Amino acid sequence: MTGDCGWFINLGFFSGGDCDFHQVKTNAYRTRSVERVLAVLNAFTEAGPNLTLMQVCEATGLTPSTAYRLMANLVARGYLEPGREGNAYRLGLTVIRLAGVALGQLDVRVKAAPLMDELRNRTRETVHLAALDGRHIIYLEKLEGLHAIGLMSSRVGRTAPAHCTALGRVLLAFNPEATEEILKGPVVAPTPRTVVDPKALRALLARVNEQGYALDLGEHEPEVRCVAAPVRNHSGAVIAAMSVSGPAQRIEPMLTEGLVTEVVHVARAISGLLGYLGSAMARKIVETRTV
Repeated sequence: MTGDCGWFINLGFFSGGDCDFHQVKTNAYRTRSVERVLAVLNAFTEAGPNLTLMQVCEATGLTPSTAYRLMANLVARGYLEPGREGNAYRLGLTVIRLAGVALGQLDVRVKAAPLMDELRNRTRETVHLAALDGRHIIYLEKLEGLHAIGLMSSRVGRTAPAHCTALGRVLLAFNPEATEEILKGPVVAPTPRTVVDPKALRALLARVNEQGYALDLGEHEPEVRCVAAPVRNHSGAVIAAMSVSGPAQRIEPMLTEGLVTEVVHVARAISGLLGYLGSAMARKIVETRTV
């Protein structure tokens, strides 16, 4: 018995001669210093891409001395780097490399890319792919529109509120537990158009669930319009959402000219690449197996 693993016996974690870390509850390994480091990194996804020391302290609740010590270590390891202006910091190349590895492991992103590219070329507008991340969506992919000027602040890896984006509403419409968690806390209104009343938001999401798509008519960014549809895996679970977005003056006419149908069609095609056979076919298979 090696010294590294021996103490697992007394804790009941030793099995089969090896240390099985996957059998240990996460809480047993929570380390305060690690949680503080992660809080600093998370601040750059929630509070902004460029933050000063004091802004990090405000976002994390850490003292300046503690935050500075942690950030100095993160800079040394390439997880943070000094910004080009003032005393701000930003995420470093090490984080970008890790993000690239994580994105490369997302089968939905790989399978969706060719169809998203075709959709972008047909519509000439920006196409997004996103997944649910707590109260927010996280952008997995963004294909910029072919017009010269874009209005949207979205970036791959950046988050946005789920309740006021078309992508988020699609994801929430098929995840009632996540919806209720959001409604427990304050629901912000980025624009005057944003629906924040719990009853109205529930009714809106029920309609999205029924019709199979969602619209954002200036509820996240005032001058932006968006239509999104669900992407399902082989079991039929909604694991992502895909959208077409652009300025109001271009998208609004397209909404009455077949854009909604096209977005839904492409989202279903992506779902097919992930093994989803469609609700009718799935029911037929189940009926066949039960005969």
